[in-house]
Amino acid sequence: MFSIILRNLNQRSGILIYMSYTLRIEIVPRMLRDVSKNSIEASALGVQLDFPIGLAPLALHKLADPRGELSTVEGISSFRTIMILSSMASTLIEDVGQAARNTPITLWMQTYIFDNRTWTTELVRRAERAGFKGIVITADSPVDGTITCDGRGSLELPDGVKVENIDGNQMKYSAAATFKDITWLKSITKLPIVVKGILSGSDATLAVLAGASAILVSNHGGRQMDGDPATIDALPGVVDAVNRLIPRRDVYLDGGVRSGQDIYKAIARGAKMVFVGRPYIWGLTLEVRTCSKFI
Repeated sequence: MFSIILRNLNQRSGILIYMSYTLRIEIVPRMLRDVSKNSIEASALGVQLDFPIGLAPLALHKLADPRGELSTVEGISSFRTIMILSSMASTLIEDVGQAARNTPITLWMQTYIFDNRTWTTELVRRAERAGFKGIVITADSPVDGTITCDGRGSLELPDGVKVENIDGNQMKYSAAATFKDITWLKSITKLPIVVKGILSGSDATLAVLAGASAILVSNHGGRQMDGDPATIDALPGVVDAVNRLIPRRDVYLDGGVRSGQDIYKAIARGAKMVFVGRPYIWGLTLEVRTCSKFI
């Protein structure tokens, strides 16, 4: 199970390199400043949060816990935070929405531009009905990256674990997707659109011009393409490009975040908040309460 969560590209270098890039950045302390009043509260798309950490979309939480995404919701149910539900979740959208209904959690729905737009539209409609507050469109996957689990075999799901919200025959991403599809997506929903997978200022500019409400700087956890830049390095260029268009437009980051110091560095470089993936799943494999402790 851990090999599935940790799976990476054939080069298997991505996540270690991204973490080393963050460690390389130094923090220069400034002395004799009044730090008697401080807060770790944050906000994203106008929603107040307890801290600048959200849950990135990860498929198939039932690999970590029998109740899957429902246990994830339970583990963070006392926090004002954001959980991005993967379109490849192992729990129905409606059940996740119901579980989070009486909690301070804000739900966003992740999806792709599928080869058949009807499938993308249906996921958006279901998310709207279930009370989700944002749509996250993954832009970095026109095709699947070639990934391995532990270097010895292909991914095989255990009995009772499956993608619940999309039929297997529908899981074909559109290799013809462009920024025009962001404009199309914005035309079919009133929910804000977050574009995930941006790594350059030029692409961030195109995404905002196409209608993105926020940008999530992401390299897919090292699972899509070896050799792409670490998100902490790509972040300043994206922030600068977005601010030139619309000052203070939200930019977020995921990838290689493993400590509070990593979060500090991301915020210092312009991120509004960060999203984490593998760490909360590691916590979920132990018990529900540990999921929140990892955050």
